[in-house]
Amino acid sequence: MVDRQGEGAVVSRITAAGLFIALVGPPLFVVVPDWLVPEPRSLAANVVIQALYCSLVPLIVWIVLRGERLPLTSIGWRRPDGATILSALLLWALVSLLSFVTDPIVDKVGREAVDRGIGELLALPMWFRIIVGATAGVVEETLYRGYAVERLGTITGSRWLGGAIAALVFGLAHVPSWGWSFALAADLPFGIVTTLFYLWRRDLVANILVHSGGLIVAMLTLRA
Repeated sequence: MVDRQGEGAVVSRITAAGLFIALVGPPLFVVVPDWLVPEPRSLAANVVIQALYCSLVPLIVWIVLRGERLPLTSIGWRRPDGATILSALLLWALVSLLSFVTDPIVDKVGREAVDRGIGELLALPMWFRIIVGATAGVVEETLYRGYAVERLGTITGSRWLGGAIAALVFGLAHVPSWGWSFALAADLPFGIVTTLFYLWRRDLVANILVHSGGLIVAMLTLRA
């Protein structure tokens, strides 16, 4: 009994650490570098920061497999199949339709922070912007949709409540990068749609394909 309780306490601490990484890690990778190495940063500094940011995914995988002793299916990672592609296409259509609603709202509430962020991205070479877009989708979906939704759902006893918390934190996590207006008018609705889709399909690969694909397209079409 003592051993099992002790093991349970360890797993609880590991899951708490995983949730902290999943929910707080991404915005910290904006706030801390801005404090330590303010813009404009060199390309080398940006490459290092992005590499460290991407390391959050293998860290979460280690927590799931070794710390919690659970399979990756517990965070939505499963072998992609034909249904994954169809799901991704459906989610892409939903997100595309959503943009027709959110874009005018962003224009009305203010684009100052968005324009500043776009200017910083345009200062980077195209090849690196594509890498940023491709990897950001993998990181954010793994952390916010896969890990956070599943573990918060287990803790609260409701996957819907867990999803609601994860979607809200996802929106707020974008405030340091894009400001309150864009985070609440665009990122939060995107997080809600993608979270609902994940709760329905529980196919993290489909979510990643859409998120990373959308960011790559955005990086390729950025204009000042």
